[in-house]
Amino acid sequence: MNSLSVGTIKIHVEYKRIKLIRMTVYPPDGKVCIFAPLNTPDEAIRRFAESKLQWIEKHREKFRRNVAVKNSLKNNEIHFVWGLAHNLELVEKSGRPKIVQEENTLKMQVPPATPKAKKQQILDKWYHRRTQEAAPALVEKWEKITGISIEGIYYRKMKSHWGSCNSQKRTIRLNTELAKKPPICLEYVIIHEMLHVIEQHHNQNYYKLMDRYFPDWKSIRRKMNKGEI
Repeated sequence: MNSLSVGTIKIHVEYKRIKLIRMTVYPPDGKVCIFAPLNTPDEAIRRFAESKLQWIEKHREKFRRNVAVKNSLKNNEIHFVWGLAHNLELVEKSGRPKIVQEENTLKMQVPPATPKAKKQQILDKWYHRRTQEAAPALVEKWEKITGISIEGIYYRKMKSHWGSCNSQKRTIRLNTELAKKPPICLEYVIIHEMLHVIEQHHNQNYYKLMDRYFPDWKSIRRKMNKGEI
């Protein structure tokens, strides 16, 4: 069983060498995943999912609220840059759109009557550039530490993954939403994806590599998945 539906909720199922069934709800869109021990009966997984419905809805609603707030694009709403809160200040002015980051403020200058979708596009591109500026130095740092060479870094706003790796081409892809998180999150995702060049799967060998190179990875992953950072 690769997935199941409980009510209107579709749940991805992945089997691992673990002892107990566990569940995670991922931001930003509330994707639900169950991780089950090998050979767990389908009915046991379904019962577990049904018992967690209230918990699932609680977390999905939290993510929906966060997305709604971040996407409203109104004056004085909060937007995060590398984990620090900034007030959005909209300035309607003719000319080329731009965003200027000040100590506690993001000033977005746009022509009058700019549609919300266009404002979001401008903001997304700004976060894209911040990620693109920060990532190469971290990749270079971890290349020296691990001996892994990366042939290319790609950037994209993604809904359900913080990053991905093409182990054959030795390239990684980073979610530009990482520019909203504390810098340690970007570093965690980079080393996480780089190590997939050595080990493609999330198996015991992979986790040993993570423990060796980035001992605090479990705590960071948990906080990111819970939306705590």
